[in-house]
Amino acid sequence: MGLLSDNTVAFGLDLSSSSCKLLQLEKKASGLAVRAYHDMPLPKGLLVNDQITDQKAFADLLKRALDKCQYGQLSTNYAVVSLPESKSFVRVIQIPIMSDNEADAAVPVEAESFIPLPVDQVYLDWQRLGVTGDKMDVLMVASPREFVNQYLTALDIAGVKTSALEVESQSSLRSLLPPGAKDTVLIVDLDATRSSLIMVEGGNLQFTSTVPIGGNNFTENIAKILGVSSVKAEDIKKRIGIANTVEYPNIKISLLPVLGSLSAEIKSILKFYGEHSSKTVSKIILSGGGAKLKNLEAFLQPEFVEFPGLTVELGNPWLGLPGLKQPPLSPYDSLGFADAIGLAMRGLEFKSKA
Repeated sequence: MGLLSDNTVAFGLDLSSSSCKLLQLEKKASGLAVRAYHDMPLPKGLLVNDQITDQKAFADLLKRALDKCQYGQLSTNYAVVSLPESKSFVRVIQIPIMSDNEADAAVPVEAESFIPLPVDQVYLDWQRLGVTGDKMDVLMVASPREFVNQYLTALDIAGVKTSALEVESQSSLRSLLPPGAKDTVLIVDLDATRSSLIMVEGGNLQFTSTVPIGGNNFTENIAKILGVSSVKAEDIKKRIGIANTVEYPNIKISLLPVLGSLSAEIKSILKFYGEHSSKTVSKIILSGGGAKLKNLEAFLQPEFVEFPGLTVELGNPWLGLPGLKQPPLSPYDSLGFADAIGLAMRGLEFKSKA
């Protein structure tokens, strides 16, 4: 969803329930490099159901992050901004083969069958994916105008100029998959409060699903079973992960209910896809801050024995940037930056003004 005509270099801005991440890439003679990044924690309650509850407070926090990053310094106030999956409608549809101008008129008409809002109440964008027989495959993305406009107002107060808006699934697959990827994969993006299940076929987004399972659920269960504070439980989760120790012999047991729910949601998506496609999902890619839970991929792998050949692995958010020189964060430490990196990659498409 391009909103401005200014062809200006832009940084990636990824907003989630618990943090705001900024990252800018730049082209150098020696190759691509990370110019700046920042991970800004958000106070509890500032975002509720992906809505900014206090635009001024958010803008003040964002201004401070823009002025002083954890690494480097931003060279622009233009941004490619993420839109949450929970506030977006993503679907691949088929329409007769036609020109882009004709599709601009046809896609909104088709969208009325899939979007639970009047078309004039959403921002709608589409992308040509390919041709199947005599039909054209089109990726359709829509977000409510009221929600998007609130986002834009808050960003404007902070002095951020929005070059484009993009749903999280589009940016995450851009960073997590290598150029020209052909496999069919399921990206599981684990946030603090939710997980996005993103089906990708041949490098193209097919559909997404959002489930209310996230890193906070792991923390809450540890706190309840061990009888410790949330702060202590968060520390235990980060240090130990899915494992029982002499000091904490019941950690794995405390996590099983959440892990079981997550596994069930993933299986449901895999079965749904299997019933509607001849393709086979080759791997599950774990991403997001919640994927840093130690031993998560090892725990999940045996959960999917009914899907032969399917592997579970941690994502590498730098994989989509083969020309990048020495990223400042390791693949593991950058798992929570996958969306921001993908947004920054799109920001490179905008050329600097002369």
